[in-house]
Amino acid sequence: MKKLCCFFNYNPLYRYPIYHAMDKELDCDFYFGDSVFEPLKQFDPHTLKGYKKSLHAIRIFRSYQWHSGAISLLKGYSDYLITGQFEYLTNWCIILYAKLTGKRVYCWTHGVASPTTRKRQQRLIEKIFFNCMDGILMYNNYRVPYMTEMGIKKEAISVIHNSLNTSLQTSIYKRLMPSAIYTDHFRNEYPTIIYIGRIQKRKKVDMLIEAVSMLHHDHYPINLVLVGDIMEGVTIKSQIMEKGLDPFVWFYGPCYEEEKNAELLYNAAACVCPAEVGLTAIHALSYGTPVISNNDFETQMPEFEAIQEGVTGSFYLTDDIKSLAHEIHRWTNVTPKERDAIRENSRKEIVTSWSVSYQIEVLKRTFSTHILEKDKMTLS
Repeated sequence: MKKLCCFFNYNPLYRYPIYHAMDKELDCDFYFGDSVFEPLKQFDPHTLKGYKKSLHAIRIFRSYQWHSGAISLLKGYSDYLITGQFEYLTNWCIILYAKLTGKRVYCWTHGVASPTTRKRQQRLIEKIFFNCMDGILMYNNYRVPYMTEMGIKKEAISVIHNSLNTSLQTSIYKRLMPSAIYTDHFRNEYPTIIYIGRIQKRKKVDMLIEAVSMLHHDHYPINLVLVGDIMEGVTIKSQIMEKGLDPFVWFYGPCYEEEKNAELLYNAAACVCPAEVGLTAIHALSYGTPVISNNDFETQMPEFEAIQEGVTGSFYLTDDIKSLAHEIHRWTNVTPKERDAIRENSRKEIVTSWSVSYQIEVLKRTFSTHILEKDKMTLS
């Protein structure tokens, strides 16, 4: 039987749309581990017709893990798609089996970081690991040069990007209209910016407060809405009170209703994430809202590439509050015609490069036609 085996380290809720599309488009089976760097909501894997089972991760040494029941993956498959992490001994088992039996192994990965951030031993292991692959799917283009420097052929690499629930968000976007949600709450006509995600120290929301305060002192008042949980150790409420910004900051709290998130994002002038932006960029751009983040690309998450300078957002000089304030002023001071163009640019970026349909096309090009069940499927 020629079939694709997918072994992923986790089954996060946000990835359900692409896995669901793969379940329909490709003849594949799914196996999921239970190891992840931080708590993420999971989807029920039983909703996938190709789901086989979940494997428990057992720590062997430091970050190295073995997944119980992994031997069952070595039967009945012609192709393997694995999470691109060399710390999973299960991956090495699959690679060894594939090399001995003429099977093919692909990985879905962030790729390697700059050589200056890796120890020599780790670089060697990464080089061996990735050079064992028949094909590599990467989240963005930024790290491709680091991969080719290790001897990996560029033609073996496909950039697959990332996505959220493209179909749902497109459906909501088509119904969106400007609303008075911010003028009703703040009782003013000032432009509003939004931060959406966990409010934690590493996201540098305190810098965002300082930038807003700077703009107010420069006689350019704006509003700020914070959507998400305030994590332990964050003291921005007292910071806001000290700056006299309380009337201009709305602690909206966590929101799990996509229709409401859409309204909040759509009506904001910009979405700002002072630290690494991640999927927040995809979320905001899906509703036509430009994104501002930092220009330290080495520490950014892959989704920063969806921010096209001056088109779908911009980058400020990392840790420079004045620069951050400048970029906020830039995107909150546009004409209605310019705002419409920004919406169009943002949506175009998502649909063409960060959507489920884009990812499925990359997967189809990557794998042999013998594992395809259907030729086409319309995914918006």
